[in-house]
Amino acid sequence: MWSRGVLILLWIFLGMAVAQQRTNVRFTLDFAFQGPTAPFLLAQDKGYYTAEGLNVSIDRGFGSADAISKIAAGNYDMGFADFNSLIEFNTRNPNNQLLAVFMVYNTTPAAVFAVLERRLVGWAYRSQNA
Repeated sequence: MWSRGVLILLWIFLGMAVAQQRTNVRFTLDFAFQGPTAPFLLAQDKGYYTAEGLNVSIDRGFGSADAISKIAAGNYDMGFADFNSLIEFNTRNPNNQLLAVFMVYNTTPAAVFAVLERRLVGWAYRSQNA
């Protein structure tokens, strides 16, 4: 009798879990599907969002400022964008500020590049042909 009651409760709870609606989340990226966005796409591919009751749609972006503007306008629930663009947006829109909830990079992935045919001299560069 006891095991029959447990089975009935289990059946009821499973039915409730299946009947629950998934939470829709619209997520925008800062740009195209590239290496830095892989963790978000991998989680979707592996079904991690679904396992947590989320129905996540991920759209490509057209720059960090664009992604932030779309989130602020309510077109997206969250997104991936450059933190500097977020600071600039919040400074220009003090009544509609957004909140960063997770830092993806521990340090900036920015780099300084130069053309091999040019030599850097001081703070300026000069062409080898000059």
